[in-house]
Amino acid sequence: DLQWVDASHTSMYGKIRCHWRREQDRISMRVNVPPNTEATVYVPTNAPENVREGQSSASEADGVRLLRVEPDGAVFSIGSGEYTFLSSWTSTVSQKRTNQP
Repeated sequence: DLQWVDASHTSMYGKIRCHWRREQDRISMRVNVPPNTEATVYVPTNAPENVREGQSSASEADGVRLLRVEPDGAVFSIGSGEYTFLSSWTSTVSQKRTNQP
């Protein structure tokens, strides 16, 4: 039932920040990574091939590398900078509610 999170951590290289919001069957996630730093980002999705970063497919975006696909998400490695990921995601709880008579 969690709809959004805005969290940050001050590392020795600067502030790492992640903000995500769930709206119906979509998740938008904004991640800021300080200079000289890399991060691993888990993007919840039921369709990893459709995850976008900005205006591009995440698999083709600058500074983004797909590490692996998991049953409920895609895991990316990103370099320093600001990224906005968009994905589709329907939880199994929502699916069960929708499929009930």
